[in-house]
Formats: sequence, structure tokens, C-alpha cells
Amino acid sequence: MTSTELYAKAKALDDLADDVESCIDPARTVASSPHWECDNATDVRDALRHWRTAAHSAARNLRDEASRVRGEARRAADREDDETAPR
Repeated sequence: MTSTELYAKAKALDDLADDVESCIDPARTVASSPHWECDNATDVRDALRHWRTAAHSAARNLRDEASRVRGEARRAADREDDETAPR
């Protein structure tokens, strides 16, 4: 892969991490509202807290992978520069 493709992949991973990290927030906001009460509200809130933690963990892993890919992109860019440098 070229450095440009790798940088694009890293950006896509960062974007995905942002989406994953915030995917539970709308449901959690509604469930946390004082107007949202039902027989199993506490169970739902606990489950959402668990899933939010899992989402944040997954997002952290995606960001770690994006960082690794960015490093690979920098190395690829250096190789590309070396190949195009006059000799």
C-alpha cells in the first residue's frame, strides 16, 4: 500500500473510533432522563453503562490500530521519498 492509502486507512479508523465511542450516547441520554422511568429502568441503565464501557474500549483499540497504521504510512512515505530521490 502507498503512504497515501495508509494515511486514508488511519483516518477511516479514527472516524470509526469516533462513531463507535458515541454510538451508545443517545440511548444513554434518554435512559438517564428523569422522565424515563419504567420497571426495568435500572437494569437498562446498567446494561447501557456496560455497553458504553465496551464501546470506549473498542474505540481505544481502533485508535491504537490507527496509530500503528500511521507509523506504517510514515515508513512507506520515507521509502517512497528514497525511491524518488535523485541518485
